[in-house]
Amino acid sequence: MVKLEQLLTGIKSRDPEIMAVLDRVYNIDVSRRLVKLLETFADRFPERDRVSLLRAPGRVNLIGEHTDYNGLPVMPMAIDYDMLVAFYHREDLEIKVVNPEFPDRSFEIASQIPRYETGDWGNYIKAGVQGIVDECGSFEGLSGFDACFYGTVPVGAGLSSSSILVVSAAMALLEASGRKMEPIALAERMARAEWYVGTQGGGMDHAASILSEKGKALKIDFFPLRVTPVTLPPGYTVVVANSLVIAAKTRNTRMQYNLRPAVCRMAAAMLVRKLGLEGKNIERLGDIYYLLGREKIQQALKDHINWHGYNERELAENLGLSLDEVSKDFCTTRSGEHIPCPPEGFKVLARARHVVTEAGRVEDSVRALESGEARWFGKLMRQSHRSCRDNYEISHPALDDMFDIAREAGSTGSRLTGAGFGGCTVHLVEDENLEEFLDEVKKRYYQDEIRAYPEAEQRYLEKTTSPLLALRPSGGATVLF
Repeated sequence: MVKLEQLLTGIKSRDPEIMAVLDRVYNIDVSRRLVKLLETFADRFPERDRVSLLRAPGRVNLIGEHTDYNGLPVMPMAIDYDMLVAFYHREDLEIKVVNPEFPDRSFEIASQIPRYETGDWGNYIKAGVQGIVDECGSFEGLSGFDACFYGTVPVGAGLSSSSILVVSAAMALLEASGRKMEPIALAERMARAEWYVGTQGGGMDHAASILSEKGKALKIDFFPLRVTPVTLPPGYTVVVANSLVIAAKTRNTRMQYNLRPAVCRMAAAMLVRKLGLEGKNIERLGDIYYLLGREKIQQALKDHINWHGYNERELAENLGLSLDEVSKDFCTTRSGEHIPCPPEGFKVLARARHVVTEAGRVEDSVRALESGEARWFGKLMRQSHRSCRDNYEISHPALDDMFDIAREAGSTGSRLTGAGFGGCTVHLVEDENLEEFLDEVKKRYYQDEIRAYPEAEQRYLEKTTSPLLALRPSGGATVLF
């Protein structure tokens, strides 16, 4: 911990040592946001004259959507927009947290921390804390903390605003308790910890936030978790364009999201039975992908799974299970919620086709970037968007509008990014065309097409920051001071 007033003064005066710490992580000047954070902490916890400060960055996924929980690779990069936490360790087990955007929350560390109501931001704090308790095996020796959380990642934009709350809460608990944890192990634990809030995602968001390097994208592989830094082509900028259609964490949207992993598990189980792979310890589509190879698994999907949606009875027949077993094994989330069969049935082939072709696109993207072939990478990004739209059905008309506008405005590659159902698109743009590209997207989407989405238009009119972000890869999560 450092003296609060001294840190504030140093940031305001741009002390060289402080700026050097920030420059190792950020590509931009973040002095104002740090001052706001620390002044809020000082106002809300006036009895605390010392402070620690950490950050957990958001991420933009360049390619590899909904592959992580299938055990297949992704390629995100961390961004300069993040969750900042100023905190002071306590001598008891109480955790008190404030946030300029949300109501205050407080709770005690326990073996099993009870949840707030679904949708409460405090559940993400609890998820990170519960994850560390589970990792340690008990709460003995852990210390509570007083903290101010301040996020600059747009909520609902698909840039990991939720997961970095989980990560930053866990990091604050570790630091307050004087505990250390290897970054790889922390990333793996945080992926499981977020299940606490009822979202059955993979580990990309947490790994990207914790393990990223400044100036690099990451190819992330899973089970076991491992990362490979990848250099983006010189002369290009990554642009994130927020559609301002919020991918809300409502129950319906959460169910739509949870439906995708469930259907992927159905696809894996059907292939295991059809191909006689019982006893091979196969849990995910990725296991079959690596066992058979890219071409053979695509052929197996075509040969053994129908295009039409399966109802529960058809699914049970194909899996050799009872209806009750199907419901228990595939249609129940880890938090106990039932996943109902959609009216069109479970689209097993379409969802699996996206996953296995997307994994191939990630692998091809590494080769494209390592060889400096930006246009090949851009082509793969466009293919990814079409698959997300047509096979995985996670796009939104606003995202498709942005995709078309960006292509016509001269992007080298464009696609939706994040869980889908709203949020952001990501674009690879040549530096020499960057200003023209930004102007064209601003004119055609934010001043024209956005009118078709009244709530998004209202958010644009009320905006305090630009929905168009020109980005370079930032460093990963760290305790700054």
